[in-house]
Amino acid sequence: MRLLHKTVAGLILFSMVSGGSGIRVEAKPADTLKAAFVRDGDLWFKKGDAERQMTKGEHIRYPKWSFDGEWVAYSQGKEGEELRLLHVPTGRNRVVAHVKGLRNYQWAPGRNELAYQDGQKLLWMRADKPDAPAEAAQGIGNFSWLPDGNGFIASTQAELLPSGSWTPVDIVEIPLKGTPAAKTTKRLFELPKMSEDFFAVDTSGFKYSRSGRWIAFIANPTASLSADSNTLCLLSADGSLFRKVDQMLNDERWFQWADRTDRLAYIGGIGREATSNKRLMVLDAPEGKPVSFTPKGYVDQGFTWEGEPHIIVSRAKEQTGSKPKPFSPQAQLVEIKLQGARYKPITQPPVRYGDSGPQYFPRAGQLAWVRSGNEKADVLVSGRGGKHPSVWIKDIDPVDGFYGRWDWNAVLDIDS
Repeated sequence: MRLLHKTVAGLILFSMVSGGSGIRVEAKPADTLKAAFVRDGDLWFKKGDAERQMTKGEHIRYPKWSFDGEWVAYSQGKEGEELRLLHVPTGRNRVVAHVKGLRNYQWAPGRNELAYQDGQKLLWMRADKPDAPAEAAQGIGNFSWLPDGNGFIASTQAELLPSGSWTPVDIVEIPLKGTPAAKTTKRLFELPKMSEDFFAVDTSGFKYSRSGRWIAFIANPTASLSADSNTLCLLSADGSLFRKVDQMLNDERWFQWADRTDRLAYIGGIGREATSNKRLMVLDAPEGKPVSFTPKGYVDQGFTWEGEPHIIVSRAKEQTGSKPKPFSPQAQLVEIKLQGARYKPITQPPVRYGDSGPQYFPRAGQLAWVRSGNEKADVLVSGRGGKHPSVWIKDIDPVDGFYGRWDWNAVLDIDS
């Protein structure tokens, strides 16, 4: 009987192949790795091998785990009309706000408190008391929680005056229990005035370096100009030093601090097409010179730090010419060792499939990414450096590629 069980188990393992993903399941992800993902428009959970459907017949987007995994926030509706909270232990699910086009909502670090924008109004709530949202500020263009969770760092929204000039964009700190009154906010910095060298009407969210001394963000011009070029900026936490770093696309996933030092990596380059002129750059804050780690003839389309000396990038051959090819060259994951600028491909997707959206989880010691193509997308996991890859989640919803960029955050959030 034991021999029969082993034989059946072996046959099951052999048969677990992901459609066109080209990887046989041979390794299990760590039990600490968990995912909230969207399949056929509905929200699903997965931890280890256990998979569970949480909604039925809905249109779910942008699932986001709370810091402790007790809650998931997400938007529902084809235009993101509803902000909803799901309590994971009980499965309780409720609407907490109605905001058309809702995308900007964020969990606090270390607490089950959720902040979101309704137009230019910034509000926040406790997950267990969602009926009592508090207004933090108005006139906000974008925001992030402060690292200690006791308030927000935010940018104001510039306005076009009848004279044709613009009001300035301020970077401000807002206490958690503050009010919209000016005396409760602290202005850190006023962005430079509009000129031929700099034009910004709002910003991206804000990311603090490991030491907390430096803040990185993107300054965005008007929507039409922002599609092709934005300014990556550095600001000291006390507002005393400001630096314009480089031009890049308006994609918050494309700039990340290292987890141990004040070293910033980003994908630079103008032009909305992710298939040309996109280079992985690394600099040491605040005055370091950006250094490129992308070979000639290639583009980088997403990355993750894999500890301090390594970065994993999604890399493809660069396209040239004014018209993209009917089928773009598909990306593979490449491991970069910063010292010595050594490159090593760690994945080889099948024809017409590509690997994108890499994420490394230090606590689990695992790398995760999405393999997509032919209207199909799977989540793969591996050990450090791409060792022992396996398909973890099959058939998540595909997302629309915007000039070669895929926002997998719309259908997937992994945590450890």
